[in-house]
Amino acid sequence: MEIKRALTIAGSDILSGGGLQVDLATMNNYSLFSFLVLTSIVTVDGESLMISEIDSNLFASQLDSLRDVHLDVIKVGLLPSQELLDLTADFLEFKKQEGTKIVVDPVLVFKESQDQKVISLAEQMNKRLLPVADLITPNLLEAESLAQMEIKNPSDMVEVAKKLYALGAKNVVVKGGTRLLEKEALDLFYDGADFYFLDKDIIKANNTGAGCAFSASIAANLALGKKALDAVKDAKDYVYQAIKNSNEYGVFGKHEN
Repeated sequence: MEIKRALTIAGSDILSGGGLQVDLATMNNYSLFSFLVLTSIVTVDGESLMISEIDSNLFASQLDSLRDVHLDVIKVGLLPSQELLDLTADFLEFKKQEGTKIVVDPVLVFKESQDQKVISLAEQMNKRLLPVADLITPNLLEAESLAQMEIKNPSDMVEVAKKLYALGAKNVVVKGGTRLLEKEALDLFYDGADFYFLDKDIIKANNTGAGCAFSASIAANLALGKKALDAVKDAKDYVYQAIKNSNEYGVFGKHEN
């Protein structure tokens, strides 16, 4: 049986609670052969996260190293600058021509509500990443920033999903997490025709890295040939189990065939 190939373009989390560590572990759980392009190194200073961006020339060299490698799926995570975002978009457009599936987890680091860097990155994501994405997985804050609309209830999730689909993403998952409902973690899937709400009971546990695991699981499922909605459903189950097995640093998942 042919082993499918995945690439994650992501940052490194020193505590392994998210980022490339979770992406690679998740893809390995689905028996994919995984490649990595590093965007940044995230360290901890007291209670603050410090993001050290990879030099753009080195980042470009990483991408160029994989131009001739066949990839079944690419998952995009933290892109800390517009320069790295543009380089990534160029690479995705090239790989898209080869039929590679693309999952974008539009990670935005919010320092304040009107952070200009976040606003600029969101605008650039809308222009360059969403049009090449087979599926995007923003959380509520990221979806609000991309769509420029506040989300207060499930109906707002529907309207935001419509806006993000109109920007070019072929499938949209808005991750409601634990913010909207008291007892359920609610996500919304939209494929341009139908809306599907997916919910699971909220688990009182450390869910650091759940978003990375979710999008990496979706990417793995797409590489293995699953339809978008089926990929999302499987990923929802995978992350639920990962949160149940989490420790103080983050999620731990194991895919059951």
